[in-house]
Amino acid sequence: MVIMHLISKRLLTLALCIIAVIATHAQADGVALRMETQQAEVGEFVRVVIDIEGENGFESITEPKIDGLVLRRLPGQQSQTSISVVNNQRTRRVTSSVTYEVIATRAGSFTIAPFSIMIAGRAYGTQPMLLSVKAANDAPVLEVRVIGVPASVYVGQKCAIRLEIFLKPFKAREFNYVMNEQDAWNVVQSDLEQSELGPFKQELLRLRRESQRPSGERIIVAGEEYWKFRVEREYDPIQVGTPDFGPIRIDLHYPATLSKRRDVFGLGNSLQVESHRFVSATAATPDITVLEVPTIDQPKGYSGAVGSFSIRATVSPTSAAVGDPMTLSIEIVDREQNAELGTLQAPDLSVDPAFTGSFKIPAERAAGRVDGSRKVFTQTLRPLHDRIQEIPAISFSTFDPTSQRFETVSTDPIPIQVHASERVYLSDDSSVSNAGAPQPKSRVGGLVTNMTREEAPEFGQTFSLSSLSLGAFAVPPLAAGILFLARRRKLASARDPMRKRRTQAMHRAVERVRTATRADERQHALLDFIADRAGLPQGALTRADACRVLATAGASSALVEAFDEATSAAERATYGSAALDRDPDGARALTALSAIADAKLDWEGVSR
Repeated sequence: MVIMHLISKRLLTLALCIIAVIATHAQADGVALRMETQQAEVGEFVRVVIDIEGENGFESITEPKIDGLVLRRLPGQQSQTSISVVNNQRTRRVTSSVTYEVIATRAGSFTIAPFSIMIAGRAYGTQPMLLSVKAANDAPVLEVRVIGVPASVYVGQKCAIRLEIFLKPFKAREFNYVMNEQDAWNVVQSDLEQSELGPFKQELLRLRRESQRPSGERIIVAGEEYWKFRVEREYDPIQVGTPDFGPIRIDLHYPATLSKRRDVFGLGNSLQVESHRFVSATAATPDITVLEVPTIDQPKGYSGAVGSFSIRATVSPTSAAVGDPMTLSIEIVDREQNAELGTLQAPDLSVDPAFTGSFKIPAERAAGRVDGSRKVFTQTLRPLHDRIQEIPAISFSTFDPTSQRFETVSTDPIPIQVHASERVYLSDDSSVSNAGAPQPKSRVGGLVTNMTREEAPEFGQTFSLSSLSLGAFAVPPLAAGILFLARRRKLASARDPMRKRRTQAMHRAVERVRTATRADERQHALLDFIADRAGLPQGALTRADACRVLATAGASSALVEAFDEATSAAERATYGSAALDRDPDGARALTALSAIADAKLDWEGVSR
């Protein structure tokens, strides 16, 4: 009996242990580890995904320490919650996926030890996994470069930046397969969401969205064959030195093995990727240098133009009286089509001695309108005396980046006729003396008639009306007019959604700037403000586009420059991974918005 009792006790203990192990194994089924490949080269990334399932998710996760391997947890995690009700029993399950990058620092065979995951206060472990790492090939699978076109430019010179992607074609000799151009590009864009693309992000995502690809070429680099792809975008150099676009990194899934798959009709076989490995490459410092325009031998009045230009001018009318307006048009043509015309300024006639003594000139520089490879500026002149015989030659100084010298081009003088002004003069100064002046032949009301031009200034007539009387007559019709215009504007806004969009553009932009937490949000607020005012689609304007729209609407060069500086500051912060600490309130952006809102611009002319 004693022996039987001992045996029964041991059997009971063994049964309880088995039940505990089974129960623990059942709980551990909620933790699983997945690897995209178990083969890699030294320095390559291998992604490891841990799937965790529990009633309320998990509390923590601890990765193992493995000699020769570096484990890095990627930011963010995917979580999904499901709720089911069976027989009035409610069950809640939270499934989370956590991703790690594993990088081997040496060749060898490694065992990835279990990760420790805490779920509801209990520790669970993943299953061990093997990883085979071989020495890296001297020729990398992927290489990324950023270059300038041209590599050396001056501030204000139009240029482009180019992303060059080199991908080694995958080869499977057992299937007589060599990666073609289309397959290579499909691999390049296989993981764009995880890549850091800097200023090329929008263009690369657009290409994928529209199922397009840049033209590739097969080249040989250091005896190795590569597919080379190029993606370009315009770049406006505004700061001397090497631009900082932030990190530019391409991540992709590169094939490791292939297999054959019979199609659904059983008529043939097709190749498919059986396994792949994760490959990543980061561009080095961009190969582009932005130079400062020299100050030595810089002509007086130089306004920052870089390029090769021609200039001509026209005036209308060519005959006018003293003080009458004459419209001067200045056309500046970019002969080599490599200049940034959006910020190009007109010659400052208000400081040109050839003009200041003969013409009344507005203090503000002429607004410009870009038309292809030319920019046209329009300004009003008023002759000051009748001895003027021509519009003087207008000089325009530029810096030619090809010859690296300053050049000055000029218009031809324009013959004009200015005759004396014949007007009836009134004077409000009753103290003007008439002594010695010939007596007028007649006086009609408050006007003196039959006077010579020389006699006119010596006569005057004083006329006064009390402010109270004037107000009594003016207030009622003025109030009625204001009410009429307000109602008319309200009805017009209701009938015209575009007008309503223009009206509300300022309020929306100010709110977006003030609540922005990232630099790109502030930049988009500025660009969308211009789009709203001009009646253009939101998100369709680049910084250069917005400057051109402003100039077309009649904004002054100073206003265009202020807006460009505000947006470029946000752009530099975006690509430089900078925060908004230097300008937390967005004062620069708000100042630019206010200046544009106060300017009288022809937005409807842009949309036409």
